[in-house]
Amino acid sequence: MGTGMTEEMIFDRQDGKKIRGRMYLPKRREQKLPLVIFCHGFGSNFRELMHHGKGFAEAGIGCLFFDFCGGGTESSSDGSMAEMTVASECLDLKTALARVKELDYVDSRRIFLQGESMGGLVTALVAAQCPEDIRGQVLWYPAFVIPDGARKRHAAGEREVFGIRLGEDFDREAMDIDVYARIPAYSGPVLMIHGDSDPVVPLSYSRRALSVYGDARLIVIPGAGHGFDGGDSHAAREHSIAFIRERAGVSGS
Repeated sequence: MGTGMTEEMIFDRQDGKKIRGRMYLPKRREQKLPLVIFCHGFGSNFRELMHHGKGFAEAGIGCLFFDFCGGGTESSSDGSMAEMTVASECLDLKTALARVKELDYVDSRRIFLQGESMGGLVTALVAAQCPEDIRGQVLWYPAFVIPDGARKRHAAGEREVFGIRLGEDFDREAMDIDVYARIPAYSGPVLMIHGDSDPVVPLSYSRRALSVYGDARLIVIPGAGHGFDGGDSHAAREHSIAFIRERAGVSGS
């Protein structure tokens, strides 16, 4: 099917901020496509994930890659990291979700979410808020640790993560998120992929999520840390594509 094609996407958030990204689509489209919305991690941007688009396009799956407002130091979307919170990123994702549902080449019944790290937390929270809109979700090393980290920083009077100073609202809001009480509101299929040598988000956080979700699978990649590289990245992508193809009813290649 080739490498696919991309096009720029711009969404307006309800407060006027612009969310920017790119759609990665198969070159041949004979019917409405299943779509995956990718959510990048803390301080990152969608360009760090776009290399995965080729594999999904070759499998007949469209991908939306976008930057959270203030989600990273090199974000193409509006806003600064000082303004960003978990709630603001949830709003960004819900804005993108509403917009892609309206696209004539997207099958609104086959929309999936895929998030890494903080984007995984945001994915899980939004899926719980909009379960009827999400066919399935893929979580790579989801940062369910964020509320615990926020409580520790608040108690210590600290506001920096990986050398980035957070806004006052970030930890105040995050420390009150009860992840494991919220995420089970999504009862659809969930695939989690996590390395057993992750120094940022311990594997135990995904194991606990496995116990509260109704339909979830956890794939553990031996020796992988926080962020997948090389063979680990390839394996995680192939597992994710297989999961989505099965649940989207995509056959052939």
